[in-house]
Amino acid sequence: MSQYSLNQNQFTQAPVIGQVAFQPNVDTETCQINPNTTATYIQAGCAVKLIANSGPEIVVDVTSGPSDGPVYGVISYNPRINKYGASDRVEIASTSNIIYLKSSAAINRGNRVSVTNPTTSTNDATVASDATAGDSTIGFALTQVSGC
Repeated sequence: MSQYSLNQNQFTQAPVIGQVAFQPNVDTETCQINPNTTATYIQAGCAVKLIANSGPEIVVDVTSGPSDGPVYGVISYNPRINKYGASDRVEIASTSNIIYLKSSAAINRGNRVSVTNPTTSTNDATVASDATAGDSTIGFALTQVSGC
């Protein structure tokens, strides 16, 4: 996913994947990506889970799929950097935060949603209705979505 360049004089700004809404979002934590992660594409909108660590850092790793969890939160959009690697610091939007994400299909308002992280650099993380048993729910759809 490339960096967005938005004109400051543009009046119809669109939400950006991973951008938080309805400030303040008090449940945003700075975390470290697992130094031993095997994920190759880590970007805003990716779901993460907690990893055991003996130090004071909160260490997270990208989930391998909707059933991998429990999900701790989602990587928030950062206007300075959008691609991350092992040991990088990221802002994680967790419980009670409202965040913009891309849907892969139509989702009804109020449905539980789960995230599928990207596997290539040209894809974005997407959410879908969480209808499959065993999927880790990241939250609820607050608006009706027609899909992308």
